[in-house]
Amino acid sequence: MRIHLPPLFNHQLYPQALQAELLALGVSQSRPHLSILVATLVVFISWSTLSISLALTWLAGAIITAIIGFSFKWRYQHSDQIAITPLQLRQGEWFGLFYSGSVGLLWGCSSQLMLPGQFDHNLIITMMYLGVCAGAGSIAIFGLGHLLMGSIISAGFFIGRFPELFPQHWLSLAVMFSLYHFVILRTAWERSKIIVANIVLRKEKELLLEQQRLEVARVLQANQDKSAFLAAASHDLRQPVHALMLLGHALRLRLPTGEAGMLVERILEAGQALSDQFNNLMDLSRLEGGAYRLNYSHIALEDFMQRLCAAHRQVAAAKNITLKLRFRRDLQQQAVYSDVGLLGRILDNLIANAIKFSTANSRIVVTARQVSGLLCLGVHDQGFGIPEEQQQNIFKPYVQLDNPSRDRAKGIGLGLSIVYEATNLLGAQLTVTSKVGHGSHFVLHLSADMLVAKQNADSVMPPRVFPNVTNLQGRRLLLVEDDPMAASALITWAQNWGLIVEHYAVPTAVINAQQPDLILCDIRLPDERDGIDWLTDWLMEWPDARGLLLSGELLTETHQRAEQEGLLLLSKPVDPDMLLQTLSGMLR
Repeated sequence: MRIHLPPLFNHQLYPQALQAELLALGVSQSRPHLSILVATLVVFISWSTLSISLALTWLAGAIITAIIGFSFKWRYQHSDQIAITPLQLRQGEWFGLFYSGSVGLLWGCSSQLMLPGQFDHNLIITMMYLGVCAGAGSIAIFGLGHLLMGSIISAGFFIGRFPELFPQHWLSLAVMFSLYHFVILRTAWERSKIIVANIVLRKEKELLLEQQRLEVARVLQANQDKSAFLAAASHDLRQPVHALMLLGHALRLRLPTGEAGMLVERILEAGQALSDQFNNLMDLSRLEGGAYRLNYSHIALEDFMQRLCAAHRQVAAAKNITLKLRFRRDLQQQAVYSDVGLLGRILDNLIANAIKFSTANSRIVVTARQVSGLLCLGVHDQGFGIPEEQQQNIFKPYVQLDNPSRDRAKGIGLGLSIVYEATNLLGAQLTVTSKVGHGSHFVLHLSADMLVAKQNADSVMPPRVFPNVTNLQGRRLLLVEDDPMAASALITWAQNWGLIVEHYAVPTAVINAQQPDLILCDIRLPDERDGIDWLTDWLMEWPDARGLLLSGELLTETHQRAEQEGLLLLSKPVDPDMLLQTLSGMLR
């Protein structure tokens, strides 16, 4: 890129920042003390040849030039480049021109020190002059105006004495000196353009970095706004689903059989589908936000895989799909050390995804084997397959390649996004091999170092045991819930199990409550304090009570705060069976 610059600073053509930068750089490169040192050296060498008055006069001129240079340097070397005004920049430019002219006049007048017929003396003066010109050109950065000012004055005064000093050869010498000055000017000007180009590039880089910083800040703010919106929207949307699940559960107790009972089951299935989608959103938010904390334990690998497959066989059978587990014998006595919940969620989602997108009369094979020092857990289906160019897109949120109608029976496209984030969190690797029309093969690769002998495994994934909920009969439940629909559903549901419910919509009114056995409290309440703060206070006031938080929040900070306070939190919409087991278990 070739940059063409005007000879002098111009307020319309030069940005003020560039002018200030060049002024500061020019001030830092100026060397006023060199005028005195070199002038003193010239006078010292020529002292025996020159008259005292001439030598002292020229030395005094060098001192005056140095004083001008020091004044220029002192005035502008500490100037704030950001705060400097256009007027101050213009004054600095003219001051610099004046200083350049002074230096040119000083060394142009050095020809007055040369004497006719003194060849050796004149050669020394000429060499000094040429050296000073070269040095001045090498550090000149103010622009062509300053270079021309100093060069024209110095060359004019220096060459002006050539006819007197060299009457026979003055013309050829004048041409040679002019060419020398032209080369110096050309070199100095090219260097000046390079310096200006570097300054411009640096300023553009700083501008781009500032724009990037602002863009990052904007994106972070947008992400925070999105999180806040999701938290508010999630809370409001989860409430009716939460109420639907509880009322459906209560209705199922009253209508256990018959056509009405089947309708209730369909309602609960629809509510559970909505609940699963909300929970998927929350899980993805926690994984992406880094709020999930790994909890490692040993798990008997074969039992773990058998239970995973068993949990999906009924759904697969309903679609006439065969679900098989192939487990290598060398792994039957092995356990794996991992986060059981996260590992189970990965395989659950892969199996569920395979079932959703497989055709009837097909087969899904879940495998576990050890290959090349890695534990490989795979899910192979005979579904539609994934085009190669789309295989990376399937891990993006809300992407569903074979669901153009957005059939909610096939989810909302978060399953594989959760798999991807969970895999990264476990430090594992996920590969996918697929061919259109022949199915897909997902393989989770874990380090074989995670394998241990089965006898060292913890007792994990125990069979689901429904507690004896008779211990809820006659117990007092303090319910703090400001949403009328959710509160009504909870009251109806709790009373079905024999609980005596005392409900408050406003937390400040709880001061009138009787001693409860259980406290069920929503997080978002109509008060400056939230449910976490209130429940902590109530448990201190009633130490024999047991407390449980319900939340429709997606924000990870909410779950972290509850965990720090040692409070149990269930996310809305809560599975009624889980809520029942939790309340009964808290009383035990």
